[in-house]
Amino acid sequence: MFERSKILIQPNKIIKKTLLIIIAILIIVGFGVTWKLTKKEAPPFRITNFEECAKAGNPVMESYPRQCRHGDQTFTENIGNELEKRDLVRLSTPRPNQVIQNPLTIKGEARGFWFFEASFPVVLTDWDGRIIAQSIATANGEWMTSEFVPFEATLTFTLDKDAYSNRGTLILRKDNPSGLSEHDDALEIPVIFAEVAACTQEARLCPDGSYVSRTGPNCEFASCSSAGISCQKDSDCPSTQYICEELQGVGTACPSTDPSCIPTHTIIKGGCKLKEGNQCRVDLDCASGDLCNKNICTSPIGKQCTGPSDKSCPTDFECVQGCGSPVGYPGEPPPPYFCQLKGYIRTCPICLAKNTLIDTPQGAIPVQEIQKWTPIWTVNQSGERVPGIVIKTSKTPVPRGHKMAELVLDDGRALLVSPGHPTIDERTAGDLVESDIYNGARVVSAQLIPYDGGYTYDLLVSGGTGFYFANGILLDSTLR
Repeated sequence: MFERSKILIQPNKIIKKTLLIIIAILIIVGFGVTWKLTKKEAPPFRITNFEECAKAGNPVMESYPRQCRHGDQTFTENIGNELEKRDLVRLSTPRPNQVIQNPLTIKGEARGFWFFEASFPVVLTDWDGRIIAQSIATANGEWMTSEFVPFEATLTFTLDKDAYSNRGTLILRKDNPSGLSEHDDALEIPVIFAEVAACTQEARLCPDGSYVSRTGPNCEFASCSSAGISCQKDSDCPSTQYICEELQGVGTACPSTDPSCIPTHTIIKGGCKLKEGNQCRVDLDCASGDLCNKNICTSPIGKQCTGPSDKSCPTDFECVQGCGSPVGYPGEPPPPYFCQLKGYIRTCPICLAKNTLIDTPQGAIPVQEIQKWTPIWTVNQSGERVPGIVIKTSKTPVPRGHKMAELVLDDGRALLVSPGHPTIDERTAGDLVESDIYNGARVVSAQLIPYDGGYTYDLLVSGGTGFYFANGILLDSTLR
């Protein structure tokens, strides 16, 4: 009897346990359903403009203005009304969406009727449309014409550090003395305000053994101490690498018959001079503003002379004529003569070979076909590829026997350029040698070859750097 009741009780326990498990499962499922129904899911990220599209990594088409495609949507970069006003007023700097900082220099050209009394107003607004700076652009030439007249203006602005956005608008208003609204007109372009950043802690070694750091709003290296500052004793000079050389002095002399006499001498006027033996790289400009002569900084840069027969240059230097402007403007005076280290080869002209291809939004164009106001690819100060425009071109005849540097990079890019042409890293094309790294690639060949193309060419690009792509290689310009 006992055994039978025990057998009957066991199934009841099993049923109870099963019910408890089912109830627990139902409670968990209920909580899950409730959480799912009440959970607020974040809406999917929506791309609404060109900047968001490009930032998301979508392909950007090399047009002007640039376009970005996201799925079946295409977003166009905002460049203001620049294209609409192109036949009335043109900006060379700043360009649409360029990063700007104080002081802002504005340059371009406008039709004569855009001015009144040789000027027109310029306004800078923040993201909310508040005016944060105003100025007057002035004509650099005769403005009473229907042709384009160059202009220039400078703006100093103060940006609210708590501003919602670092974007603003630059407005060039047509001067309207009548006050009638039908005569109002304006060019408006978007700009980006530079963020204030701390300078890096790099240091530059000066010829006297001292160091200078980066400073100022553009984080440029401070100037090295230079020879020539006034002094009366050696301790007045920047460092022990200099001596105070007497230019004028006073004192008392002692007669030979008076052994107890002590002579006196005081420097009234002197100049600091770099001591012999202070090392610098041969054939390069010293940071102190001197040329290197046998590893010693001796001859001031810019010391002018009168011609080849002038013997006033220091030992091992000769009087040579400078290159002058690569543009060669009509009526421009001949280049001056200056002291140059003997044997130092300063190649003129310093431009590109004919048929060098320049990267533009319309594709690659031979350099000799590039004209003023041609849209062109450049880079901003952050190194990003951005559109710009050509604001100056040059064409320079080459002398017989002129040689150019043929540069070949390991990624296949190649370029024929004058050895003196500036690079983007403050060197010249002639400074590059095999195994050097330049523009993200290694130099595999660098040699001088004869050039008989008749002319060399260069151009100046708008924007913060002035750099442009020649045969795909980024270069600086000789023009300013």
